[in-house]
Amino acid sequence: MIAKEVAIIGVGMHPWGKFTQKTFIDLGVEAIAKALADANIEWKKIETICSGIYIWGGNAGHLSGQYLASVFGETGIPIVNVYNACATGASALRLAYLSIASGQVDIALAIGVDISPEGFLTAKSDNPRQDRDVLRWRMVGMPNPTYWALECRKRMQRYGTTEKDLAGVKVLLSQYGAQNPNARYKKVYTLEEVLTSKMVCDPLRLYEICATSDGAAALILCTANQARQFTSKPITVAATTIGSAIYGDPTLRISAISSPSKAEAPLLSESYSSSQQAYRLSGIGPEDIDILELPDNSSWHYLQYLETCGFCGDGEAERMLREGETKIGGRVAVCPSGGFSSFGEAIGAQAVWQVAEVVTQLRGQSGSRQVERAKVGMAQTYGLMGNSGTTILKV
Repeated sequence: MIAKEVAIIGVGMHPWGKFTQKTFIDLGVEAIAKALADANIEWKKIETICSGIYIWGGNAGHLSGQYLASVFGETGIPIVNVYNACATGASALRLAYLSIASGQVDIALAIGVDISPEGFLTAKSDNPRQDRDVLRWRMVGMPNPTYWALECRKRMQRYGTTEKDLAGVKVLLSQYGAQNPNARYKKVYTLEEVLTSKMVCDPLRLYEICATSDGAAALILCTANQARQFTSKPITVAATTIGSAIYGDPTLRISAISSPSKAEAPLLSESYSSSQQAYRLSGIGPEDIDILELPDNSSWHYLQYLETCGFCGDGEAERMLREGETKIGGRVAVCPSGGFSSFGEAIGAQAVWQVAEVVTQLRGQSGSRQVERAKVGMAQTYGLMGNSGTTILKV
């Protein structure tokens, strides 16, 4: 069977932030309503819903798709609820894409929502004896930034990464976030401000680590041959993939307390895998990509992901940053949205948000942050226990 080509015809977003008086339903409804309006389509045209959220939505979050549909109107269509750590949104998008590509439906909605806790992400379980995360956090006392800092120290020793390199990531991304109306943080930081911010997990400082945020983003997908009925600027999904960890990955993985002493697989192998799958399926390589939204959970991630996803060789990311190759107008515009640095981490929503940002860029609708003549974009998100999603889009 030949798969149908799929396009994105609508995007919608609730701005990122902390909204103590709102539920995930409030956030998701706003994102969906904006996506419907953007696609110029009625709710009853949606033929399937793929909805993603994390545990912070509470018990209702396990049925986030049904709760959202109850607001717009229950129409009897298939609704699937997805959880796959930080790759939750990417998994929802992939499922929506496959529903269309397989010929089951013509129009699908992918939605990612999240309400995050205050401070560091922690684990929640009704049965801690069955939850390794709870044991790790309670017994070892290692929240996420600790793992990132350990990897960053390894990088500094191996490649000579400096504190100025780490701070430079925040300085650059803050310039973009300040211009993005949906970003949580809109302050432009100087190098001195970043370098003098509080040390959280040596060598990562406060402004070099993303916050935890609330947010929602929605995408409406359609068969490519029908897309122009709804929009003059459909964006084709060239590939959307999910990767998992490869045995022998030397990454100090969140929720573990050790790693292989000898590397037998790439660092962050789940993201290496999902990216390589996407390149193979789309026939598009890193050299063809104009816009890259990567998971800059910390300044270390920004540098490492350029290498993991094949945009440069090992130890070359710092040079790319210093020479302006990752700026808008450079070789590849990296996180022109402002990245997680400007938005914060909203686990269930962030992969869908990244894709929405790429769509907006490829349409030429990003205003002062616009990447000129952009034709191809990529979004990459990774998550707990070796989950990663990659999506490649083209005009």
